[in-house]
Amino acid sequence: MEPTTIDAIDELVARSNNHPELLKFHAYHRANPQVLDFLVSEIHLLAERNSFSFASLWHYCRWKLSLVTGPTTTYSMNDHLTPLYGRAILILHPEFNGRAEIRQAAGGLCIADEIFGTRPAVAKLPGDYSRRLEWADGTSLENGWRPSQPHVVTRPMNRKADIHPR
Repeated sequence: MEPTTIDAIDELVARSNNHPELLKFHAYHRANPQVLDFLVSEIHLLAERNSFSFASLWHYCRWKLSLVTGPTTTYSMNDHLTPLYGRAILILHPEFNGRAEIRQAAGGLCIADEIFGTRPAVAKLPGDYSRRLEWADGTSLENGWRPSQPHVVTRPMNRKADIHPR
C-alpha cells in the first residue's frame, strides 16, 4: 500500500470548519487531484488577462478532462464544488486574489466562506478586477495562514488544441 501524503488541501481542510460540503470537497480532491492542478494551470495561463471566472474554468475543466477519459466515461464534477475550489485556490495562491469575482450569498456568507473562515472584502482595491477574498477577521490572504506544503502543480495536462482538425 502506498503511503498517504499530506498536501496543501489536506492542511486547509484540517484548519477549516467541519461541514458536510467540506467532506465532499476533500474526498473529491483526494480522488481527483488533477482537477486542482488543471484549474491552477489554466489560471496561470490566463494571468495576463487579469481576470477569470471560476465557474467558466470549472466547466472547461470538466470538458477537457472528459476528453482524456474518452467518450464512454462521464467525468463527474459537481457544480456545488466550484465555490469551494475557488476559495481554496485563492487561499493557496493569493497571487490570483482580486482577479475573479467573489460573490456573497444573499443572506450573508456563502457556505465556502463559512467553511474556510473567509469573506469578500468590503471594497475592491484600485487595479483589481473585483473585491479580494480575505480572512474573516479582515486579514489579507497574503498575510494570514499559509500551508506548510505549498500547492505545486504536479499533474500537468496535455495541452492539445481545443479544436481538433478533421
